[in-house]
Amino acid sequence: MMSKLEDLQVELSNLKEINHKHFENNILPGLKLKVKEFLYAFEDYFRERGFVVKKDQNTIRVAYDSLEFSAIANEQNDIFIMKEREQIASISVKYKKAKMNLHLVPSDPADQLAMEIEKQRVMMRDLENPQFYYTGSEFGYQYETPMSVLESIFYV
Repeated sequence: MMSKLEDLQVELSNLKEINHKHFENNILPGLKLKVKEFLYAFEDYFRERGFVVKKDQNTIRVAYDSLEFSAIANEQNDIFIMKEREQIASISVKYKKAKMNLHLVPSDPADQLAMEIEKQRVMMRDLENPQFYYTGSEFGYQYETPMSVLESIFYV
């Protein structure tokens, strides 16, 4: 009986380690890339409309006459859209996660471990081939492209 539990614990530990590596190798760089993709799209969107563009590390400022907008990214992969000094949108970059069904926790330790292993396997699928999207508190939808976000904010 003990060796079955030990085997399950080893499997769970291995899956957690693999998932941690997938998170570091796939998710973190992917989130940063989506932020950069948004900032580039923000710049292009306003440049095409005749705005003057100024860029810093994680900030794009655009101006046309007295109208000014900024897109500012932070380390948590959030992007804030400002009109002058007022925040008009907050956008987060996320990745799709499978819905986990919540069940009652089994009383048998082997069943508990088996359930945790299954959760880690589901998580692994999400981490191996992540699908990123943009969302925010102002709109709550999942947007695949920066342009769809910009159009929802500025509806031109």
